[in-house]
Amino acid sequence: MTEPYRFGRFTLDPAERRLRADGAPVPLGGTAFNILLTLVEGRGEVVTKEKLFSRVWGHSVVGDNRLHVHINALRKLVGDGCIVTKQGRGYRFMPAPRPIRRSPRSGASNPKSGNLPLLQTAGEGLGRLVGRDAQLRALSKLLSRERLVTLTGPGGVGKTRLALHAASGAAPHFPDGAWLVELAALNDPDLAPGAVAAVLGIKIGGNAAPIDALSRRLARRTLLIMLDNCEHVVAAATRLCEAVLGAAPGVKILATSREALSCSGEQLFEVPPLEVPLESATQTRTVRAMPAVELFAERARAAGSAFRLDDKDVCVAANICRRLDGLPLAIEIVAGWAGVLGLEALEAEFDSSVPAWTLAGNIVPPRHATLGATLEWSYGLLSVAERTVLCRLAAFAGGFTLEAAKAVVGDDTVPPARVFEHVGIMIRKSMITVVPGARRYRLLETTRAFMHEKLLASDEAPSVRRRHAGYVLRLLERAMGEWETTSDAVWLARYGSVLDDLRAALDWTIVEEPKTAVALAGASWPLWRELSLRPEGRRWLGAAVVRLDNDTPPAQEARLRLGLGDMLSNTAAVKAGHAEFARAAALYRQLAEEAWLGSALAGLGSALLMLGRIEEADVAIREALKLLDRARCPRTLATAYSIQLCIEASLGRYDVARAAGQKSVRLCEMSGSGRPAFAVAGNLMELALQMNHLDEAVTSGRRLAARFRDTTHSDVLGFVLGILAGALVARGDLDEALTVGREAAPLLRDEGMLFWLFDHLALRAGLAGLITDAARLAGYSDAVCRTHDHPREPIGCRAIERLTKLLRDALTGGEISQLAREGALLTEQQALTLALRS
Repeated sequence: MTEPYRFGRFTLDPAERRLRADGAPVPLGGTAFNILLTLVEGRGEVVTKEKLFSRVWGHSVVGDNRLHVHINALRKLVGDGCIVTKQGRGYRFMPAPRPIRRSPRSGASNPKSGNLPLLQTAGEGLGRLVGRDAQLRALSKLLSRERLVTLTGPGGVGKTRLALHAASGAAPHFPDGAWLVELAALNDPDLAPGAVAAVLGIKIGGNAAPIDALSRRLARRTLLIMLDNCEHVVAAATRLCEAVLGAAPGVKILATSREALSCSGEQLFEVPPLEVPLESATQTRTVRAMPAVELFAERARAAGSAFRLDDKDVCVAANICRRLDGLPLAIEIVAGWAGVLGLEALEAEFDSSVPAWTLAGNIVPPRHATLGATLEWSYGLLSVAERTVLCRLAAFAGGFTLEAAKAVVGDDTVPPARVFEHVGIMIRKSMITVVPGARRYRLLETTRAFMHEKLLASDEAPSVRRRHAGYVLRLLERAMGEWETTSDAVWLARYGSVLDDLRAALDWTIVEEPKTAVALAGASWPLWRELSLRPEGRRWLGAAVVRLDNDTPPAQEARLRLGLGDMLSNTAAVKAGHAEFARAAALYRQLAEEAWLGSALAGLGSALLMLGRIEEADVAIREALKLLDRARCPRTLATAYSIQLCIEASLGRYDVARAAGQKSVRLCEMSGSGRPAFAVAGNLMELALQMNHLDEAVTSGRRLAARFRDTTHSDVLGFVLGILAGALVARGDLDEALTVGREAAPLLRDEGMLFWLFDHLALRAGLAGLITDAARLAGYSDAVCRTHDHPREPIGCRAIERLTKLLRDALTGGEISQLAREGALLTEQQALTLALRS
């Protein structure tokens, strides 16, 4: 059986040997994959231990404990209830996974589904699209032939809902998925490319131009991006769309905005209000069938199960819909009160609000006035407690859980135990919506903006924002506590959604409460790292570091400096990273915090290695390994072993290096650690090149590159491709080396790590007979190493030694020196152009 299996949010593909969660790859070691596949293929039947041992380990003698360790790790990954122990017999996978037939159209084994919310398309419910059939057909047709379609219209007209239905219908035509990117919570237009990259799982390097890096990574993909709420970042959205569509022919973009993006090739689709009955319409059946009235009746029934729209009341509902200009959100809000007050009382309330409507219409565009007045009117009908709850909920930048609502809303005036009651009431009144497929709630963006203004104008704004920041901090503290023993996919599923609220909390605390900002930033760095948002993480942590003072608790300072060191790892700012790790280690040593000290020393060892201080790095990593092993920190211990691999290789102790790499791989499998597993695979490949095992290095490099192209880890892919290029040069495969070098260069440049590739590209030019080019490139590489204090690694030294012999055989000493001086004056782009030409 080679068809993929689906269970819950996971898809297991035997042919590709991949596990995906919500379409995104989940790192899984070979042993763990074989165990999971064997259990899944049991289709709900008991799989004996004997069968597992036979299928997974063959004739090797393995104890029960090793199997038990893998089973526990898999339970953490896919959920405790999925793998049931049958005492004395074996294990059973529940519920029985169902196979998925492969798509004959694309031949893809398991097209990524994207992240669109599940929408209800029939029957009643908040997801149903009322009165939009003709528009949905027209929009779908337009999207099928155009690459950029922007839905325009006033707030509350239903742009997002219509776009979501169109995107869901189009999703099967995109093998790489249909993805929703919500921009409403962004208060900085420069974050728009990063928001898209985070949703798509694309890593943007610290030195990269975000839009350029995103465009390159999308060049080979076929997917649909829905950019929702672009109006407040319209210029950034325009630049993003033009760059992506220009570089990625397989990408389409569906945007919603109150104004056009004004991009080349943009097709506008104006979303009209729902059709309302004419005042002259008298036929009850005709009036009842009008989209606006149908929506009114549906939402009123949802708010009050006893509500019925009798024939005698149809004209009343029609009149209300006309006065609301057919705006769906306004109709939903008012209809929510119909189920509570009854239609007769609602009409009376409405009549008393006519002057407010007229006044609003005189100062703002009519439909914006209609929606604003509807929100103000509905707000006025709420009880004092309900107003308070709704305003406080506006502190959340996006969705929120019930736990979060209680933490931020609850106090002496609104007991936490009653928050759920209030939320439930406002769901019925269409002021709060339920996020499909998740135990989360949210205010629609228009409603949130209105309520946020109310919050900011109130005296309690500081206390609410303080509670909001405190909740975010507690959530991040919990995330850090689970970091060592939770797989990447599960951890991100639990905590990735806090990003928008983290930004909002940091934005306020950096100015208003610096001590809280220090604590928040210090607890945030694993999130920035796992979401591949290191550049943004560096900015926030850097801003927090300058707010340190003599009153800062040493533990908070240490964690913040450790995080900043991590954000600076593998960048050109390695000296700054070294200083942060050293300070963090000193503080943790004073605090006698063994686990955290081990983490800081591991980072310090990595920085020292990059600075060429190998003996010091060796001392630091050996102490780190002892501490992390005692503290049982499998994830960080795996990273420390991968660093030891590189240190031992630099010292020429190849057997010790390989053993460290193998330990790192095993620990990564146990903890579900993705990036360290990929990084150590690249390090083992570099070790093979360093040992001059060229065939092994090339074979491994080709395999790893093919595998990593389908992951989010572009930094590791760039590293692997660079090592592969060096191995190909050393072996004499010069044409392939050039091709691989061209792919590696932009990825390494994004990370600020391009400099080391020039040694191999210079040797390639020399071997290809381009002697003067090779001499200039060697001069450029020497200058970069001197300027930035980057010592050459052993494989770079070997390449330069070989090149030096070539140059001495072909040129005089004076010619070599002159060409080296010319090379030292080249810019990085000039040197790269020279290195990559045929």
